[in-house]
Amino acid sequence: MQKYIFLLFLFIGISFHSQAQFSKKDSVFIQRMEDTIKVYGDTMVNSQTEENRFIASYRIVKNLVSILKIKNSYQYQLDSLLPMQILNSPDNKFRIFTWFVINDNQQYRYFGAIQMNSDTLSLFPLVDYSEFIEKPETQTVDNNNWYGALYYQIVPVKQKKKTYYMLFGSNGFTLVSNKKVMEVLWFSEDNKPRFGAPLIEKDNKTLNRFILEFSNDTWAALRYVPEETKIIYDHVLPNDEDLVGFFSQYLPDGTYEGFQWKKGKWHHIDMIEYQKREDGEAPNVQKKEKIDYKNLYKKKVQ
Repeated sequence: MQKYIFLLFLFIGISFHSQAQFSKKDSVFIQRMEDTIKVYGDTMVNSQTEENRFIASYRIVKNLVSILKIKNSYQYQLDSLLPMQILNSPDNKFRIFTWFVINDNQQYRYFGAIQMNSDTLSLFPLVDYSEFIEKPETQTVDNNNWYGALYYQIVPVKQKKKTYYMLFGSNGFTLVSNKKVMEVLWFSEDNKPRFGAPLIEKDNKTLNRFILEFSNDTWAALRYVPEETKIIYDHVLPNDEDLVGFFSQYLPDGTYEGFQWKKGKWHHIDMIEYQKREDGEAPNVQKKEKIDYKNLYKKKVQ
């Protein structure tokens, strides 16, 4: 299935020259494709058959690529009700599309693509290879071996003259645990996407990405907070010391850790100070990235 999604992008996603504006014909076509994607999104979420859910996702790919083949498509602001997350990088270099399908074993399979801001369509499919990546915190991979996630925030940083993009995402993972991912996206000399770079320092180790895993019965924050110029996340730990390593038992304890950008790397901070409010939340952490996996697409396709 993953190879099939790659081939769809590869063979449909050919280059077309962009123009400065859309014709009425193109606008009508795009809106029709968006409406079709919403219908497939409903099937992708609500169908009782796994095969139908994945078929709907593949058809979303075909219709999305049909939109992106339109001249100057990067400039088109797609409907916010589409069954996917769409983020533009702050420097407008690219935008990234991500979504997921849940299989019958309650496992999440992620899909996505990166569209570059260019005069010709430059599109990179993202093929979820996360279940096959050993020691993902230390690996650098390309778009065909992507550590899948549903992204909710992009933060660019510079190391010397090179720009890296911190991607913050959610990974439903399994029925018993969730993950938050702090990914490092960068582009090679030939402008191809790469994921993972040694920019994160924690516990005397250098990481290519940071993964926070915790119980499916709770929720944890992981995001960049501009007011603090820090990445802040919930400190999670098991209910009992005998449960260390069993991440389905890891819960937030009300304290926060984080990372701060210094000398070209993200350095770990053991404790983030905050003033506790009545509801127990930290005022400097905006918990907007909570993903309700069961109802996310239902809300968007209504």
